[in-house]
Amino acid sequence: MNLLPVPPTKTKPGKARKMQLKIKTKDLALISIYAALYAALVIVLGGISFGPIQVRIADSMVAAVPLLGLPGVLGHTLGVFAGNLYSPLGPIDLLNTIPSFAMSFVVYYLYKRTKNDYAVIASCAAYSVVLGITVGYMLSAPFNIPLPLSIAYVIIGNLVATVLIGWPLFKLLKRNAMFQRWFPN
Repeated sequence: MNLLPVPPTKTKPGKARKMQLKIKTKDLALISIYAALYAALVIVLGGISFGPIQVRIADSMVAAVPLLGLPGVLGHTLGVFAGNLYSPLGPIDLLNTIPSFAMSFVVYYLYKRTKNDYAVIASCAAYSVVLGITVGYMLSAPFNIPLPLSIAYVIIGNLVATVLIGWPLFKLLKRNAMFQRWFPN
């Protein structure tokens, strides 16, 4: 059995290596702009962004995440957190940052692996279902709505935002020459 030699490490034995996170200025700016736009949309459109029957227009931006890459995933996550700080339900809404992060990563990764535009529709629909379940569960008790109905309301509203609004946004950005120049795939 042939084993390849292990390359020597630059650190002394017993010393831990420092992990360095390098992030480009462009990516940091993109994360910040995305998060600010998402949070602003949630806050300005608060009447339809919170509650048992909601169409969170800001969630349409998740369809752009595949074109923006990992900075889009991080911007989406930070935007959800910042927007939910203004939730009338209080800190419990901040818990939805976790499934939003996971599912925005799925939206990004599925498109990255397939390069199929229709994968964006499928992953946005999956995003809507997962967020519909988690948000619907959290909204059921405070609004005294049966759980299945609460989940259905949120899924439908999220499908409107992510698929009916988000998909055309994805196609528009993908065809835009200036956007392609800034964010080549």
